[in-house]
Amino acid sequence: MALANADRPQATPLEVFKIAKKRWCQGKRISIGDLASEVGISRGTLYRWVGSKDLLMDEVFWAITEPAFAQAIKETPGHGIDHIIGVHRQFMKSILSFTSTQRFIKEEPSYALRLMTNPSSGVSARVIEATANHLRAQQAMGHLRFHSPPEKLAEIFILANQGIIYSDVISGRSPAIDKACELIRLLLTSSVTIEHKASSIKEN
Repeated sequence: MALANADRPQATPLEVFKIAKKRWCQGKRISIGDLASEVGISRGTLYRWVGSKDLLMDEVFWAITEPAFAQAIKETPGHGIDHIIGVHRQFMKSILSFTSTQRFIKEEPSYALRLMTNPSSGVSARVIEATANHLRAQQAMGHLRFHSPPEKLAEIFILANQGIIYSDVISGRSPAIDKACELIRLLLTSSVTIEHKASSIKEN
């Protein structure tokens, strides 16, 4: 392998990540063996770099998920509960519109469900954290006041919504984004303090 790749630039973990992300965006499966061959290193070296295929997939999927979430926040007008629901509606539609996501769910449903909805996975934990930060920002600006910690609220409705959305897709049904948004509204409304509800009604 060393002789065959003598003229090739030395591979790096970042190069591996970029190739994996490119493969994902092209709708191709990510294989540790194929990646190792493409960059000219052994599978053992690649595993030492990425830890596992799951960890690599977490990074690849988050690289697509993070900007989609940020864009949804940027493009959704308003504030408070309606704004939060709008953000998640656009975010869910965006993620599910990716050809790579559709292929992944169709061809590897069990793996896709485990990777995308497992609370211990990097992707799920990061989406929960991003959602909690968004809730905290809305609270800091005075648009909402919660009697439950934002991170706990985020964890509950993200994990519940992931179950609704991805189980529908895997089952061949249209994703129930409206149902997921109804759940978000219910959870957020029940978590807003009575005082803030009263002031919001008075303002409207």
